[in-house]
Amino acid sequence: MEKYSVFSQRIGLICLVSLLGACQPAAETPSGTQNTTSPTVQPFDNSDCLETGCGSTSFRPDDVNTGPSDREQLETALRASLIGQSGGLGLTAFMLPDSDDFASIPQDPSNPITKEKVELGRMFFHDNRFALDGFSDQSPSWSCSTCHTVATGFKPGVPQGIGEGGEGIGVDRRLSFGFDPLAADGSVNKPDMQPIAVPSILNVAFQEVVLWNGQLGNASNGLINSALPTDVVITDNLPSSVNSHQLAGIESQAIAGQIVHRLRFTENSPLQNLQSYRTMWNAAYPGGSNDVLEDVAKAIASFERTVYANQAPFQLWLRGESDALNESELAGANLFFGKAGCSACHQGPALSSREGAGEDELFFALGFADFDNNKVAIHGHIEDNARLGRGGFTGNPDQNYQFKVPQLYNLADTEVFGHGASFHSIKEVVEYKNNAIPQNADALVNIDFRFQPLNLSIREVNELTTFLTTALHDPNLARYLPEQLPR
Repeated sequence: MEKYSVFSQRIGLICLVSLLGACQPAAETPSGTQNTTSPTVQPFDNSDCLETGCGSTSFRPDDVNTGPSDREQLETALRASLIGQSGGLGLTAFMLPDSDDFASIPQDPSNPITKEKVELGRMFFHDNRFALDGFSDQSPSWSCSTCHTVATGFKPGVPQGIGEGGEGIGVDRRLSFGFDPLAADGSVNKPDMQPIAVPSILNVAFQEVVLWNGQLGNASNGLINSALPTDVVITDNLPSSVNSHQLAGIESQAIAGQIVHRLRFTENSPLQNLQSYRTMWNAAYPGGSNDVLEDVAKAIASFERTVYANQAPFQLWLRGESDALNESELAGANLFFGKAGCSACHQGPALSSREGAGEDELFFALGFADFDNNKVAIHGHIEDNARLGRGGFTGNPDQNYQFKVPQLYNLADTEVFGHGASFHSIKEVVEYKNNAIPQNADALVNIDFRFQPLNLSIREVNELTTFLTTALHDPNLARYLPEQLPR
């Protein structure tokens, strides 16, 4: 082995010398003719190889490729797509506002946002001591944040949101033993369970009406429900009866939610019993209050209007941090705003709908399935009006199976997607839309004309999934939690 090693070293040295020699110009004789005898090896000089094209350990500026890199091309294409779809606003059309930039936040003119109302609403939203109108001995043990949990992107984390009658938090929440969804209304074991998947409150301010069918919201300056008959918009039964307050959807939901979810702020609650709450209330409403129910809702809505995923990488990139997105995320963004056509429906800063959008820009029939009662995680009877979506509320059969377009930030915080929780991953949704085969055959009658195969390759499906999963994920939603509740 030792002899072989010495031999190998000698061969390697000979090869190196030969290669170096090959980089030299042929030696010339004094007369200028080429010397055909073995040339004397000259000292190696980088300039020799540069002249003869042999390569070098350094490059001259003229030899460097100065064209745009793949990343630069992706960024340029994305900017062009965004600007082209911005309605003349440029990249700002897709930027979520800062939570304290009240002037840039969409709001109901009847409920101007103030710092004092936001802070009061933050406490109301998270404080389970207001769950005083429950039917069971669980009261009080839930709040708005029970179904809109920070850790799960302000959604429940499970298919069916549960207020009273549930136990556990987020993805671990389950129906408690002894509670029966089919029990008579008012029974001590009647749980508060939702008949449809609970949407996130993230970025909710960019839509005028709320719930999947848009039934909550009847602002005096509104667009979406203003053309509907009064007996449709304002019914005798909750929740849409609260539309009589003529407020936008977020405020209307916060009124209805107090009653539907068995909360009480009006008498013998922490609001009346704690000096710290009374101080905050007086700061939020220095002129006093004639309607506690409505003003509690306005405070909660003020807080909800400030909850944004504005630290997500895509938002940082829009604000000028070029390295916030990697190449795969940039490729996925180009698909979202280009070939895949996602931005035809998902518009504006929240990638839900633009501010001031009309009814035809909010509701779409894409054939998603409803809750499946054959699954052990789904409880109770699902009413037809919930299954029919927008048409179930308006009574217009042309709107059957249309559901409100959701916002797309922090989807990765749960495994629940679609109004019927019929998907378990973001990639499943992308593949569904790529294949364009409806889950619910009944929806075919009103299926949206844009629901067509996207013809994305496997790589493109993965890139689009990456954009939706990581580029739109704000990792710091815990900043919206109160440091402590009033004592």
